[in-house]
Amino acid sequence: MRAKRSKKYRKLMHQYEMTFGFHEPYQVLVDSNFLRAVHQFKMDLIPALERTLQGKVKPLLSKCSLAAIMAAQPINPRTNNPFRPYHLPAPTVLPLRHCSHNDNDTPIDEVECLLSLLCPNTETMRNKEHYTLATAEPVALSHDELNSPDAKKRKRALSAMEERTKKASALRSGARAVPGVPIIYVKRSVMVLEPLSVSSDRVRTGVEKSKFKSGVEAALDVVSGLKRKREDEGDDEEEEEQLSASKNRGLKRAKAPNPLSMKKPKSRGKQKPEDQGEKRKPKSKQDGDAPNADTADGDGVSAVKQKRKRRHKSAKNGADGADGAEPSISNGDADMD
Repeated sequence: MRAKRSKKYRKLMHQYEMTFGFHEPYQVLVDSNFLRAVHQFKMDLIPALERTLQGKVKPLLSKCSLAAIMAAQPINPRTNNPFRPYHLPAPTVLPLRHCSHNDNDTPIDEVECLLSLLCPNTETMRNKEHYTLATAEPVALSHDELNSPDAKKRKRALSAMEERTKKASALRSGARAVPGVPIIYVKRSVMVLEPLSVSSDRVRTGVEKSKFKSGVEAALDVVSGLKRKREDEGDDEEEEEQLSASKNRGLKRAKAPNPLSMKKPKSRGKQKPEDQGEKRKPKSKQDGDAPNADTADGDGVSAVKQKRKRRHKSAKNGADGADGAEPSISNGDADMD
């Protein structure tokens, strides 16, 4: 099988799985025309079905289809039973699907049997068992006298062939009317999977729309839930603020600081250049200690060491004039002497 066709069939079966719930192994109902076509074109039944459906399969043959196959066979004169056809696989390969349409379990028409299995209830129109139908165009039988020189026999064979063709077309049209029924048919030695029918496509579109709508509704529910949660959280915060405000009404709150304590200190003015060299005199505890402090300063030794600063010349000259008054007089006296 070509890659393009296999990819197409894989997508088609995926749509059946997503919409109608199909799963492997796929149950395939085969009819008598399909078995004859497979035998005529020398195809392997199960491998060909698996290549077409892109998965494992389980072929089934209904009891009415088996009765139709055996009724078309000639009678064996020794056993007075019909010959077993060559196109009928063994029961291990093609198991029998029991169907009971009446109390006597007598077989009915093959087309009616298959349609009743595909759609048990005509009101619901649903493929409950997820069956796949495998059919084909009718093939001329061995005992058909289509090329007979007798006109009556030839006409009888042509009318039987037309009847079988009508039944095959009725089976396919009835299967297309039921939503969710994949149809396989053999055409020119090729097994083909039909695309989605109108009814199946309608159901698939409705399912996709419902899924989209449910997804949108779910998304809206999520968004509305988030909004509702945010609103509830906002209400809870407001209630907490109100409760905290009511609790703190009777409590003493910290007052504002004293504005005087926050006043900035005044900036001191720049010191004059003549006052920069003056040294501050330490305050004495008693007035009588003042001369001792002066003598201590004059000798250069003090009871408490203080940082020495350079004095201005004017202050130094004034101090020397006060101390040198007596020597100047003594020098005058000495001259006078």
